[in-house]
Amino acid sequence: MVTELAILTALPGGADELGRAIAAGVPHLRRHPDCRSVSVSRCLEEPGRFTVSVDWTSVEAHEQGFRSSPLFERWIGSIAGLFDPATLDTRHYEPYPA
Repeated sequence: MVTELAILTALPGGADELGRAIAAGVPHLRRHPDCRSVSVSRCLEEPGRFTVSVDWTSVEAHEQGFRSSPLFERWIGSIAGLFDPATLDTRHYEPYPA
């Protein structure tokens, strides 16, 4: 399992709208068979910043499976135009023994 962590920053004045759009789009992520869980967080210091954390079965399941599916288009469509694409940061993480 891998965790995709995406950080999105709302356009000026659009923090609440982006938050609602992310929440409305989460069901599209959850419908994909390789999605194991999704959580969304809002930054306390910068309320226009959100993290979307998605557990996928693999990086390939996310990048090739989900991103080539109609669910991806619905997810992106729900948040398009509400965040600054220049600040988008999406990375994949794996468990680390600690």
